[in-house]
Amino acid sequence: MATRQQLDRVIGFRDYFSIGFGVIIGVGWVVYAGQWVMSGGVIGAMLAFVIGGSMLVPVGKCYAELTAALPLTGGEVAFTFKAFGALASFLTAWALALLYIFLTPFETIAAGAMVESIAPAMISEPLYTVGGYDIAWSNIVPGLIAGVCVVWLNWRGARDTARLQTLMTTGLLAATTIFGALAFWRGEISNLWPLFSASGAWWAVAPASIASVLVVVPFFLAGFDTIPQAAEEAGLKVRPRQLGSAIVATIIVGTLFYVVIILALGLSVSREELGSIVGQKGVLPMAFVFRVSFGYEWAAQLVLFAALLGIMSTLNGTFMAAVRLLFALGRGGLLPHWFGKLQSQRQTPANAVKFVGAIALIGPLVGKAGLMVIVNAGSLALSAVMLVVAVAAKRLRTSAPDLDRPYKAAPMTIWAAIMMGVFLVGLMTIPGSPGQLGAQEFICVGIWMALGAFFYLVRQKQDPVDPEEQACQILGDYR
Repeated sequence: MATRQQLDRVIGFRDYFSIGFGVIIGVGWVVYAGQWVMSGGVIGAMLAFVIGGSMLVPVGKCYAELTAALPLTGGEVAFTFKAFGALASFLTAWALALLYIFLTPFETIAAGAMVESIAPAMISEPLYTVGGYDIAWSNIVPGLIAGVCVVWLNWRGARDTARLQTLMTTGLLAATTIFGALAFWRGEISNLWPLFSASGAWWAVAPASIASVLVVVPFFLAGFDTIPQAAEEAGLKVRPRQLGSAIVATIIVGTLFYVVIILALGLSVSREELGSIVGQKGVLPMAFVFRVSFGYEWAAQLVLFAALLGIMSTLNGTFMAAVRLLFALGRGGLLPHWFGKLQSQRQTPANAVKFVGAIALIGPLVGKAGLMVIVNAGSLALSAVMLVVAVAAKRLRTSAPDLDRPYKAAPMTIWAAIMMGVFLVGLMTIPGSPGQLGAQEFICVGIWMALGAFFYLVRQKQDPVDPEEQACQILGDYR
């Protein structure tokens, strides 16, 4: 058999937590927190995240069980290969690749836009427009710099990439603590009313208020799924069970983060004042509150700086996950072996880094309008993958009962995860549901999956891989 190429084992427990948590928090809280409060009320929005986070914990525990049992690069590649075989493994990973790969250019775009918000004086005249989105040097250059930095770090290896992720996450939490404490100090309890989005008896208005925010919660708490992609690189001091614990911890801490952010915003501004600024083009409610309501420009800049760190942590974590997913597919013969080659000096997936890096650097040149449909389609793909992973956890309980499971979920937890997966997929596919995607997203997913199936079948026909060799490359000692 061919030698199974392996990545260096250099990632610590705190780094794994930072990878997942850094992707979860991102920048959505700066842009959408005001909409959450307006849609559900302060308490309604907080309860929505608590309920949504609780609903995602069973899914996280399925990931935790499989990651601790099969700590292999590519995560879902190994889980589904062990449970269902090569074709299911490829299609699952290919669906996830849609989100991971194309989220990286979306984040380089966001980095450029956030730099413009921090330093509006540097905004330059538009060079051209794509889908109503102005492309200018002032957003191209920062986006390209952010992308090049992440590509360079991933080229250097997992140690530097993970350390940067931990540093950025720590900085973001420190900044959040400062302006959160300021909001609790200067805020008014009276601003929390109405507790829900409408006046009246709480039992009558609470369900609709909570539901209006609950539909988006799973997508803002996604990111824990990036941890399994680098599971094979765990340092020698990291026990398999800790990998599972890191996954569940990111969901819980991510939920608490959003709850604190919503409460801080709710205390800082009245509902009437918030309603006057939400939806205004270029206005970020969290920064606006500190600048106008409190008169603290430094606090507003701190919010924007924290948002920039969130963008960079999401970019770095997603880039790292995308690279390892492609590497696992290439090493296992599910994609061309070109993706599975390692740089000899630093033992990094050099070709996968080049591929994802090229796509990431295209983002600032095309603008978010050119990628929005693909990113939304990726949300559907991620929901479907979560469902498949939950079903894989259930199947492996019977097909591989002797598999060592350092982190073991209860049987009812697995069933709850399956139901959650069905709920998420249905939310985006059932006509008339609050989160139903448009025809463009369905066409995008259909084309992507059809291309994947075509490439897989052609590869298997022209260059088939011996099943035993493939199992060795994908599962290693766990086959």
